[in-house]
Amino acid sequence: MARRLSIPGLVNLLEVSDAREIRRLDAEPRLDRHLAPGGRLINRLRLARLRQAFLFDGQALPALLARAAEGREARHATLGRRLDEQAQAAAWRQDTAFEPLAAVVAGRAEAETLGPAAQGLLGRLFVDDYRADAASYAAARRLDAYPRVNALRALGQLLSGRLRRARRLLYARAQGDPLALHATGIAVHNLVASLTAMRALAATPQAHSLPISAVLGRCLSPPETLLRQVQAPLSTPCSPRRLTPGDLVVLRLAGAARASGDRDLAFMADSWAHCPAQRFILALLAAIWEQAMATRRGGRGT
Repeated sequence: MARRLSIPGLVNLLEVSDAREIRRLDAEPRLDRHLAPGGRLINRLRLARLRQAFLFDGQALPALLARAAEGREARHATLGRRLDEQAQAAAWRQDTAFEPLAAVVAGRAEAETLGPAAQGLLGRLFVDDYRADAASYAAARRLDAYPRVNALRALGQLLSGRLRRARRLLYARAQGDPLALHATGIAVHNLVASLTAMRALAATPQAHSLPISAVLGRCLSPPETLLRQVQAPLSTPCSPRRLTPGDLVVLRLAGAARASGDRDLAFMADSWAHCPAQRFILALLAAIWEQAMATRRGGRGT
């Protein structure tokens, strides 16, 4: 399923929400992650928002790098191996945030503590002394939301310096590490959404009888959308008209993954842009659920 939005001089955008179409377009080399200005006015403004939010020291965060960006593929593979080792070692069980996260999922702690705790756990994968709190998580939420807020709010955040202060705080906490910035400014929101869904599921009568595969199937929260820019003329069955350079393609990943029940799609597992944290995130969520269920059983017995 696809929807084309085209207004001469203003916008040319294709939204795709079918799993097979998403995979087909993601494999198309004429589509790429690209933040350079291009296309019609609204396309340019959308890309400008992304640059304002996610370029640090003139470099895009890892999730926004083009497929042919120098060194991207090697760094991506190295990160994947590193996170796979983390998944196997399960060192997060010793992190100070693990028990609080499980307590929130179990309904034994306030939901408001979920964001900072998740941000801290992810941050310490890359920066040993990463410190997360309400202020750093609020900064991450502002950064993540900025590309989608209306034009007046975006302008207000720029002129008031709120966006700049949020970026400065996240940069300082991450000590300038782009992987830590990505984890604590972007990826954390998907983890929080997954744990929020787990908290709701844990409160249901059937929670204790569910296998972990069913829990993950219900609660896993991938990014809502992935954005690609057309680099060369492209014809696709998804669009009645040929796509031209500068057009934007929005891959509605979360909806497609939920509709298809395809866990690999949620992580874009077969893609050049696959999430290197797939094994880590699945293992972490499973461990938190296990601990949350143990906490709830213990609570019933007191």
